[in-house]
Amino acid sequence: MHRDISERVEALFEKEAYLIDIFPKTVPRKDDDRYFVVEKYLQRSRAGFESALARIVIKLYCYYDMSVVTQDTELEAPAPEQLIAVIENGYSKASGFVNILLPECDTLLAFSGGDLYMTVYNASGDVKELISQLARAEGLFFYRAPGI
Repeated sequence: MHRDISERVEALFEKEAYLIDIFPKTVPRKDDDRYFVVEKYLQRSRAGFESALARIVIKLYCYYDMSVVTQDTELEAPAPEQLIAVIENGYSKASGFVNILLPECDTLLAFSGGDLYMTVYNASGDVKELISQLARAEGLFFYRAPGI
């Protein structure tokens, strides 16, 4: 990966974060840890969630240039087929990650294979509104990440 892209990605992890999530807000901790039981169930049926995130990214690709970084791949301006393959491969690896940089607006989308959310860093203005609309259209929620 080009050094400047790597540095931009690392710097964006320090910026304000939002979540694209299956829940409308952070689930509070309960003594019976019910969230983890529900999460385990949802992990077994995550294909719809993965497809929704992929559709959000692909739709954003129509508006913004992207660079993609994973543990195995580094792509600048990937073709649509490459982008789709990288996203799908990221889901298949529970310990894998996918970072998608939108250089035009200095925004980063990040997800790990085992997560049921995507984190969006440094989104503001038009890109923030577009991501919010796309998440809502996929039946997902977009909100400021607590404590990140």
